Amino acid sequence: MKNIFIKTANAACVMFAVLMAWFLVMGYVFAGPSYGLNLTASLYAAAIGLAVLQAVWFTDAAFKKLAYPARIAGFGACGLPVIALCAWLGQWIPPEVGVDAWIAFVVIYLFILVGMTAGYTIYFKKTAGSYDDALKRYRQNRK
Repeated sequence: MKNIFIKTANAACVMFAVLMAWFLVMGYVFAGPSYGLNLTASLYAAAIGLAVLQAVWFTDAAFKKLAYPARIAGFGACGLPVIALCAWLGQWIPPEVGVDAWIAFVVIYLFILVGMTAGYTIYFKKTAGSYDDALKRYRQNRK
C-alpha cells in the first residue's frame, strides 16, 4: 500500500510539472506576459534550478566524496543566487520596497536553510547514522 502511495505521489509531481510547463507556454501564447504568469514561471524556474543543484550537491554526479556540511554549504551558496534571480525576475518583492526587503529575503533564506539542515541532520542521525554513512552504504549496495 505504501508503495502505491509513493508511486501515485511521484506521478502527481511529474504530471504537475508537465502540466505547469504546458499551461505556462499556453498562457504566454494566448494571454501574453502578465505579473501572474511571470511569477508562476519564476517559481517554476526556481524549482527546476534547486532540483538541479540538489542533484549536483547531494549525489555523486559532481563530487564523489564530500562531507555533508560541505554539500549543504555548496548547495546553499549556489541556491541563494538562483532563488534571488528568480525572485528578481518574477518580482516576488516589489521594486519600490527597497533594500530592506532584500536583506529580509536573504535572512529568511538562511533561516530556512539552517532549519532544513538541522532537520535532515537529525533525521539521518536517527535513521542512518549520518549522511556520509548512508551514502557509503548506498554505494556499496550499488556495486
